[in-house]
Amino acid sequence: MSLAQTDYCRQQGFDPQSPLCAHIILSGSVVQVNGTEAEFAKKALFSRHPEMIDWPSDHNWFFAKFNITQVWVLDYFGGVKTVTPDEYFQAAPHRKLG
Repeated sequence: MSLAQTDYCRQQGFDPQSPLCAHIILSGSVVQVNGTEAEFAKKALFSRHPEMIDWPSDHNWFFAKFNITQVWVLDYFGGVKTVTPDEYFQAAPHRKLG
């Protein structure tokens, strides 16, 4: 994921490929979920994309989660920084003031 997906880099005059336009790279495995997790995922997905309720079931769709095992942050020159999944999940989201 990259800040280039927002207006931030354009507003700052950063090239989308510049390290100043921060990128985060996630690595891990995709695991099918069942039971309570699948019901939660289904409710969340269909609440945002109700048209998907009627998609054909014979396409063998399933609900899954992404188990993150490695996180790399590229936000400045000099290479990536390694962040543990615990550090990643504990980070406070940036909030605009005002």
